[in-house]
Amino acid sequence: MSGPSLKRKALSGVRWTVSARLLVQLITWPSTIIVMRLLNPHDYGLVALSSVVVGFVSLFGEPGLAAGLVQTHVLTEETSRAASALIAVLNLFLLAVLVLAAPSIAVWYHEPELTRIIRVASLSLLMTAIATVPQAHLERNLRFREMALALIVGNVVASVATIACALFGFGVWSLVFGVLLMSALRSLVIIVYNGSPVWPDFSRGFAPVRHLMHFTLHMLGSRVLWYFAMTVDLMLLGRLVRSTELGSYSVGANLAAVPGDKAMEAVNRVSFPTLSRLRPTRVPFNQTYERILRMLALYGFLVAWGLAAVAPEFVQVVLSQKWHLAVIPLAMLSIAAPLRMLTAFETTVNNAAGVPQATTKLYTLTCLVLPVGILVGVHLDGINGAAISWVVVYALLFLVSTLNTCRVTEGSVRDSLGVIVVPLAAGISMLLVTEALRTLLSAHLPPVVLLCVEIVAAAVAFLATAHVLGPTILSDARALLRELLRPDRTADSGIA
Repeated sequence: MSGPSLKRKALSGVRWTVSARLLVQLITWPSTIIVMRLLNPHDYGLVALSSVVVGFVSLFGEPGLAAGLVQTHVLTEETSRAASALIAVLNLFLLAVLVLAAPSIAVWYHEPELTRIIRVASLSLLMTAIATVPQAHLERNLRFREMALALIVGNVVASVATIACALFGFGVWSLVFGVLLMSALRSLVIIVYNGSPVWPDFSRGFAPVRHLMHFTLHMLGSRVLWYFAMTVDLMLLGRLVRSTELGSYSVGANLAAVPGDKAMEAVNRVSFPTLSRLRPTRVPFNQTYERILRMLALYGFLVAWGLAAVAPEFVQVVLSQKWHLAVIPLAMLSIAAPLRMLTAFETTVNNAAGVPQATTKLYTLTCLVLPVGILVGVHLDGINGAAISWVVVYALLFLVSTLNTCRVTEGSVRDSLGVIVVPLAAGISMLLVTEALRTLLSAHLPPVVLLCVEIVAAAVAFLATAHVLGPTILSDARALLRELLRPDRTADSGIA
């Protein structure tokens, strides 16, 4: 595929993926807030524990084969069908394991209700079994429009269903059924766009996918380590604190992760296949990596730190006072969010460059350091201390990640770190301005008015600081936006 053609497909992918994420957020955020106001922290604590268990087991149902199918240079039907067979066998086995192990898991966490919740939630493994390979086909062919539409359909219908269940008093099951419905509809739409399911073929065993195993095993190792790192706080807190506290922490963590996770899902969806295609050409590869890193830093520090800045008023006004325990976790995990975003993107760069072992090493370090930080934090200040530990740990991990990625790209560590200086300074300015306003006005304004004032002041402070310290960053952001909105005028200008 030629450079201009690849650029057109990449930009189209960004447009569709980002547009879908924005539309989904516009619909799901209000519905999420409504459900949070209808349910209670205990319900969210149970779902958090169930999600951790089912999510971890599901990693082994798709052991990196999808990424291998996307990344390989030549893909045959025989390979796809053998991959589908392997995924089907794994997921059926894991489903049986979860059904049998659910009572023991419930006993471990002292939550008898978990048994039924885990058993029902584990049905999502069946969706993985039928949709993984068709989705890999869509990704490989850069058919982001179809994947975006599948995402929209699944989330919109599931959001409506979740609200309906909550209104009719289904409690925790509202969340469980909503997730299952979203997964089922999204899988169905993906299969339709692929043209048909990819039927398993057991005739040659798993020999046709053997050449993917080196890459796949590294991907699986990285994903298991990553998942452990992202959920170790819930695993530990599930044993150390009450379910009400766990639910409040979980809601704060989920809200803090929304801007970053949704952005990274969109960015990685497009950047991994695009960078994989650019891998043989070092200069365009590095230029594209640096540009995306710069835009992510600008977005992350603006949105995530903006949420941290207004966390007290946001929780009080939007969620209600019953969620007051979520304020500090929301603020602290939002502070850590940009560093998590940038670190996650650098692992995508390493994988696209064909060096997944760099990612494995980073996640191994994460799994060693983060649990220690969380345990120390819980000992010092409960769920608030656990949240603060993420800020400290991810500052260290981002430095290590940048060093590893620069070795892969043969770039400068100083230049890579320099990318975040201006957004970081703008974010600090935003936090200081917002805290000053809170101190001066909290006694004189109702919370909803104060929240609106803080949001406007935070945005002005961030953009003004960024304009003074690094006007070229804002100019590049505007240029990228023009490329996304008016692709025909930039189609031949090169991928970077």
